[in-house]
Amino acid sequence: MPASQPQTTTAYQVGVFALVRQRDVYLIVRPRVSSLPGGAYALPGLVLDAPSGGNVVESHLRRALLSQVGIAVAELRLVGSHAGRGVASGSGDARLNLIFGSDYCSGILTPQEGEILNAEWMDNAQLFRAGVPDYLLAAVREFETTIVPASAPTPAGRLGKLFGRQK
Repeated sequence: MPASQPQTTTAYQVGVFALVRQRDVYLIVRPRVSSLPGGAYALPGLVLDAPSGGNVVESHLRRALLSQVGIAVAELRLVGSHAGRGVASGSGDARLNLIFGSDYCSGILTPQEGEILNAEWMDNAQLFRAGVPDYLLAAVREFETTIVPASAPTPAGRLGKLFGRQK
């Protein structure tokens, strides 16, 4: 009978968080227990503990936003990531945090008391003064430079100039 080898599990967690923009301000929360490193302020989201399958990460994040702060968002796009060693819960050795950017769609901001102490909208200057972590500021910069706001006009291309009416 072969010697049984101890079964090792990879204790790597994945956290998903939302950087939500409404006009020129961002949703920042103060959770009861922070899932993100770097101070009192964080983003709404969750640490995934669901088995893989048909539920995509974005679906889990949308449900978390509705349950934690009562809002819905538009398309979610990856704008940042942060890896860290040592997970506070003790159930993992490391965590990869993914930050998805999106625009606010609907809902009334109502933080769930059991999870969130406070939720507020902050502009860039307020984020900087609040001392949010560098990876969060980097995600804001990435969001602002890669995702075109919905209200931005589409520039007329060469074909529009060639075939459009000249006044």
